[in-house]
Amino acid sequence: MISLEQIRYFLETVCCGSMNKASERLYISQPSLSKQLRQLEKGLGCELLSRSYDGVEPTPQGRLLYERMSGLLDEFDSAIEQVRHFGKVRQLRIGGIGSLVTYFLPRYMEKLKAGGQNQVIVDTRLSNAELVDGVENGKFDIALLSNAEPQQDLAVIPLMTEPLYVVFPVTHPLYHRKDISFWDIVTHEKLILYKDPCTIRASIRRECNRMKVTPHIVLELDLTESLLSYVSHGDGVTLLPAIVAKGIQIPSIAVREINCIPIYREISVAMKKEKVSSYLPMFSENAAASCASAGR
Repeated sequence: MISLEQIRYFLETVCCGSMNKASERLYISQPSLSKQLRQLEKGLGCELLSRSYDGVEPTPQGRLLYERMSGLLDEFDSAIEQVRHFGKVRQLRIGGIGSLVTYFLPRYMEKLKAGGQNQVIVDTRLSNAELVDGVENGKFDIALLSNAEPQQDLAVIPLMTEPLYVVFPVTHPLYHRKDISFWDIVTHEKLILYKDPCTIRASIRRECNRMKVTPHIVLELDLTESLLSYVSHGDGVTLLPAIVAKGIQIPSIAVREINCIPIYREISVAMKKEKVSSYLPMFSENAAASCASAGR
């Protein structure tokens, strides 16, 4: 019968290269260690160690066992630790609009994990309404919202405001213009936009309604990658938040800030009011910056 203890003894012996050193580190006598290793070899039907006065070295079969079992044993130990401390690790459930989960949330993951005290579970939703409902019903502890409305039963705290950028092919005439107007984009360009429900789309619609303009929307898509694919193909231009636009690394696509009648979106975090003191410090840097900006 091969035991996990024998495997541990074998791995330690190979690591030390000496039966004497291994027995010291394992806190067992050398004869007992030697006996366990012999039993392991007998169970496997082959020699695992070449023994000499200079120490021990793994045979080819021993090297194979060492390479395969080292990683497996590490995973085993990790699983045991996770199970043992399961009650001490708190699940932190975070929901968010897709673009915020992809481009905004990663910068806060280390704070959210709190040195391993929190197991962070992330999920996406298409609308603020779904996320707010998720926090109210206990599905999420925290929700990342875009252009959120105040909520009676939840704390909705602004973290930052960012502009929307226009995204277009490098062959487009916009590439050579210094000043880009939102008015020109929505009155002269074919637009490829996120499909409703979408808070970014809602911002664009609200501004167009204010200006009494009906934009020429040629495509409505769910995914950022899909938008960029059609933009790259020359089917139109799109409007994306700065954190998304600045991350685009496609040579055939250019991004520019809209500097005439700019349009913005606000990123907020929602949580139950009694949890603000616990959760808000995880986002405190941006919250402080946002409050400072609001005060000016």
